[in-house]
Amino acid sequence: MQSQAEPAQAAVKPMSNSTPRTTAASAANKLDPIAVLREELAAAAVCHGVERVEDLTEELVRRYVQRLGGVQVYVPIERTLERERVARDIRAGFDGRNAKELARKFGVSLRQVQRLLEVQK
Repeated sequence: MQSQAEPAQAAVKPMSNSTPRTTAASAANKLDPIAVLREELAAAAVCHGVERVEDLTEELVRRYVQRLGGVQVYVPIERTLERERVARDIRAGFDGRNAKELARKFGVSLRQVQRLLEVQK
């Protein structure tokens, strides 16, 4: 019986023939993507009141593996996703004359706004 004080098992894949490291970067390199996916799906299912969390989680993981199994998947860092969102918002908000305003609004240089708009052409 697991007490409530005990933390949930981490989604860390052990590495053979290596000594444990304590840095956050090395811990991130050991994450098992499928275990992380399982944890996140289970958490989302619980939040949305799904009754059979394990069944839903395992079915979604099975489908994910079926579709992407054997393929290397790159997961960008949040900063990259944020930059892409800002670029989309700048392109969508450009009216032909408001480049300076967009630069101020999004905290980027006027030249960066111009570069983003050039790529769009």
